[in-house]
Amino acid sequence: MEIGQVIRALRQERKETLEQMAYGIGTDPSNLSRIERGVQQPTAIMLKAIAAALQTTVAALHARTEGVSTNDNERNLLGGDSDDYTAESIQLRRHFRALTPENKHLAVEFVKLLSRLQSGR
Repeated sequence: MEIGQVIRALRQERKETLEQMAYGIGTDPSNLSRIERGVQQPTAIMLKAIAAALQTTVAALHARTEGVSTNDNERNLLGGDSDDYTAESIQLRRHFRALTPENKHLAVEFVKLLSRLQSGR
C-alpha cells in the first residue's frame, strides 16, 4: 500500500472530504488528490500536516503503509489491533474497496459465516 492510499483511507474513515482536509492542512484539494492517488509524493512538511490532521504521526502512517505497527503507541494512534495491519488485511481492504455495494454486503456476510464456522457456532 502506498502512503497516498493510507492517507485517503484514513480521511475517508473520518468521513472528511478532500476539500475539508486540504483546507485544514493549508493546501489545494487538487494537490491533496495527487498525493492520495500517488501521482505526487508529499513533502516532509506536508506529511506532518496530514498526519496531524488525521490525529496520528508520520511514523504511524508509514507503519500502516508497510502493513505493520511498530509499537502499542502507534497502534493506538492508528486504531484497531496488530492484525489490522498485516499484508493480508491490507490486501483484503484493497480488494473490498473495489467491490460494488451489493458485493461488499455479500463479502461481509461471508466473513461472518467463516467466523461462525471457525468458532463452532
